[in-house]
Amino acid sequence: MSFLSPLFIWTDAMLKSGKVALDSMQTVARRAQSTRVGVIPTPDAPAKDSTAPRRKPPMKAKRKAKARRR
Repeated sequence: MSFLSPLFIWTDAMLKSGKVALDSMQTVARRAQSTRVGVIPTPDAPAKDSTAPRRKPPMKAKRKAKARRR
């Protein structure tokens, strides 16, 4: 059995914990992109802006994405 210095053991432990932290942050960032937030209007909330562009219905967007893949 060879001698391991305490500095090597400490450095190795810090690198492994850093890698685990980076992996978990990447997972959180990946999930955050697909998260949707719903807003429940209250009586004092301002009226919805009718000049905002409307989203496409989900079916048209799916068909267009499928056509792009072909």
